[in-house]
Amino acid sequence: MKLEEIKDLINLVKENKVNKFKYKDEAHEIELDFSSPQQTQPATQIQNQATSNPAPEAAQEPQADNQASGETVNAPMVGTFFLQDTKELTEPIVKVGDKVKKGDVIGYIEAMKVMNEVTSEVEGEVTDILVDHGTNVEYDQALIEVK
Repeated sequence: MKLEEIKDLINLVKENKVNKFKYKDEAHEIELDFSSPQQTQPATQIQNQATSNPAPEAAQEPQADNQASGETVNAPMVGTFFLQDTKELTEPIVKVGDKVKKGDVIGYIEAMKVMNEVTSEVEGEVTDILVDHGTNVEYDQALIEVK
């Protein structure tokens, strides 16, 4: 990735007042976090603007609750999440109350017309399905909660 592309990416993230951003491909990984206090003044100003907006605070509170009550299985990529391998939901792979083990398929993410399996990295009982069937998801977005 070229320096100019990185600068453009940082400016785009700042302009849209995004607190955290992560990009990863085969050759590069970039993670931007403007939510924690920084030693430089501009980053602190960005953080203060973001925390004064009520919408991000509301979004952050449930995440803290999820971490306290259980672990989550997160999306390994950007795409459309499905609870089974077809677009019409008839029999989801996992339901609330099901037991999952490490390596179990919990759903699929369609990206570029390819259905990719999403496997659990945790063991336990599914306590909540956080994403609806057919919903677009971001990289590392929590899909299900396991306790």
